[in-house]
Amino acid sequence: MKRTAFVLALVFGLAAAGYGLEIGLGLQYGLRTVADSKIKDVYGNGGVYFPSVRIVVWNGLELGAGYEGGYKREGVIGLFQETTTLRVTGYEIFAGYAYRLGALEPYARVGYGQYAYKQTIDSASMPYKVDSDKSTVTLAAGLRYYPLSGAHLSLEAKYVPLEVKPIETEVNLGGFRLSVGIGYAFRL
Repeated sequence: MKRTAFVLALVFGLAAAGYGLEIGLGLQYGLRTVADSKIKDVYGNGGVYFPSVRIVVWNGLELGAGYEGGYKREGVIGLFQETTTLRVTGYEIFAGYAYRLGALEPYARVGYGQYAYKQTIDSASMPYKVDSDKSTVTLAAGLRYYPLSGAHLSLEAKYVPLEVKPIETEVNLGGFRLSVGIGYAFRL
């Protein structure tokens, strides 16, 4: 993560030195679908939010970072229907390409995310807790619409494969994120 902070500081420094880079801020909210049917049966799908910053460094080439939060679900599990919670959050850095067509801007990007997952089961006989993290590649594509100069609305589909092995069995905590958002882009 130190390397990521260095690269972002370098790019922001170049922008401040007069290279005229475009900075984009965004906030997306949407539905996180769960790929694993057993996990989905217990916790279900849920909402996520994704604030992000991106820098257009050259002719539509974008670099950025964001944080995914909001997915915290409760359910019941096991023979005795014990209460359980699952929370998944993640930091992501990404590179992408956007092509402006008038007021529309389709884009695609690939990212690298560090996702944390926490699961607890409130059992009287044997309480259970997992608190771990895993890195993965992310893929996203979307469309930005600029009704006003700089301000935009967005629609995005993102896939995050997140295969984890909390004990002995591997499960897929990943899935699709379908979101809408708002944002603002400006030049330095």
